Amino acid sequence: MNILGLDYGHNATVCLIQDGRITFCQSEERFNRIKNSVGFPERTLDYVYQNVLPPDSIDRAVLFQKSIYGYLDLKANSFRSRPPATHMAFADGKPLRLRILGSALHKRIGDLRRAINERRENLRAEATAYFSRAIRIPADKIVFLDHHLCHAFSPLPNIVVWREALIFTLDGEGDEKCATVSRFGDGRLAVLSEVDRQHSLGYYYAYTTMILGMKALEHEFKVMGLAPYAKRQYFEEILVRLKILLRINKHGRWESRPALSDLASELERLFRYQRFDNISGAIQQLTEDLIIEWVRYWVKKTDCHDIAVAGGVFMNVKACQKLAELPEVNRIIVMPSSGDESCALGAAAWGAAEFDGGHPLKPFEHLYLGRSYSDEEVTATLEKTRAFERYAITRPENINRAVGELLAENKVVARCSGRMEFGARALGNRSILADARHGGNVKVINEAIKCRDFWMPFAPAILAEDFSRYVRNPKSISADFMCITFDSTPEAQVDLCAAVHPMDKTLRPQRVRPQFNPEFHEIISTFKARTGVGGCLNTSFNLHGEPVVCSPEDAISTVDRSGLEYLAIGPFLLTKTRSS
Repeated sequence: MNILGLDYGHNATVCLIQDGRITFCQSEERFNRIKNSVGFPERTLDYVYQNVLPPDSIDRAVLFQKSIYGYLDLKANSFRSRPPATHMAFADGKPLRLRILGSALHKRIGDLRRAINERRENLRAEATAYFSRAIRIPADKIVFLDHHLCHAFSPLPNIVVWREALIFTLDGEGDEKCATVSRFGDGRLAVLSEVDRQHSLGYYYAYTTMILGMKALEHEFKVMGLAPYAKRQYFEEILVRLKILLRINKHGRWESRPALSDLASELERLFRYQRFDNISGAIQQLTEDLIIEWVRYWVKKTDCHDIAVAGGVFMNVKACQKLAELPEVNRIIVMPSSGDESCALGAAAWGAAEFDGGHPLKPFEHLYLGRSYSDEEVTATLEKTRAFERYAITRPENINRAVGELLAENKVVARCSGRMEFGARALGNRSILADARHGGNVKVINEAIKCRDFWMPFAPAILAEDFSRYVRNPKSISADFMCITFDSTPEAQVDLCAAVHPMDKTLRPQRVRPQFNPEFHEIISTFKARTGVGGCLNTSFNLHGEPVVCSPEDAISTVDRSGLEYLAIGPFLLTKTRSS
């Protein structure tokens, strides 16, 4: 059975599950080059229909939202893809509410809801007709699924082998909720708790990101990366005041004192005249403390010690580490790229569980789920872009060994090869790689290529056989997808110093297993044979503010516009000439 999952909101994504196995998952931003693209993922869906299977082979399409607010937002924007509106706006000197999916429609939320209630059936029919045309399947094959159920089902393929588990979802909002707790057991999911959007930790973090002058729904990771530079003695007072505003109540539910409409102004007043690092430390500590309290409450209440977490707030890899370290938690699965892009995967997983009883869900053991490009397509791109005029181009006998040798010579190499990774993390196929022994490579990559903020750490890719040399992981938690941090070993702080956070010495590793990416494994193995180091620095192949590269043309354009000198693209190695 072929089940399609669709997210048409923040970071619109298409996922395909065939006979219980995820065979394709990719976000629209990779094709349309709009970072975190909002809108119907038509180009990605077209690719699926032209290259994987036709629309008449789809048995069910499951959409990531039960309400029709998302459809009305699409309509209000003429059904065009666009970047999310994530900047702080001001009126009369006061910060306005963050604009998110449907925010323009929420200005007069009471009037809007009344209007929708009066026209609900007509609007639902209108929305269903639109999606039927856009997806190109009959309306009776379309299902609208609650947003947080999509989040809750996203890690399900990897926990179905467990006897039972608690699944926690936490985000800004979706279908009027910001958090849920569910219990999975006997093949079924039961929702234990739901929290209204008014009490959203996600908004606390998003507004803080904006107040610090960064983009909400995108730069929260920068706030998290800055937090370890703050000293608790200096942010303690801010933290105390934050905990008056937001808490976990005696029923294990999130509870915010200020109304959501007043939250931005409340935080702006609280943070006024405070140092940026102390603000970052306080909001990160609040996040970790309250998430720990929340999870502990439900683990104790249910006596269930295996957990899974999903939703945009769990992109906070440091908070996930704190959960993993809890003595009450035996096992944890952190949904990779757990923002709304993973709702497409969760929607498809729900559809497969609901409609395809003959094919049990199979775990996602890797995330190389996007499109790839043939050697012939790469060659055609080299000719089209006239790359031979700017690069020395060779075809090494073994491109993977050639890249590993360059890394051992302390060269920075970009790689565009194989199937593209799903999600926010580059996992070797659309990556920039470097020798992590040299701390100076952080500055080289930041200044010449990535334009990242100076305080942000990079991450390491580590051979599976060397993982324990570098990572403290006593519970053997899965670490293949760069979605959780760990404490580093003293050896890592030497061999991988450029990929370890300089303040708290944590790292966000990718364990590289040969069965899932033998080419990338061979690159690092070649590097290890020369240096004795079983890992390297791995960061996403993109310029600041752009999506990760998708096509060979994207890759060449990125190298053209940066200080990168080497590009491994398919079987070819490109080296910038001096004249370029």
